[in-house]
Amino acid sequence: MSTESLNKTSIAENYISKKTPKKVNIDVLKRKIYEQQKKEKMVGRIAIFTFFSFICVIGFIISA
Repeated sequence: MSTESLNKTSIAENYISKKTPKKVNIDVLKRKIYEQQKKEKMVGRIAIFTFFSFICVIGFIISA
């Protein structure tokens, strides 16, 4: 084996070991999930509001 392939392997192992944390903070994960759900709800509300506003505008134009 060449030393080049050994160096690539050791670099890859070091990169993987540095990339993954040893401990996970549950509170941080819960907060991220909460924020994601909050954002999804907001997007849904905006879509519904936009839809009903569009229907109202169309009704106003037709009745005029």
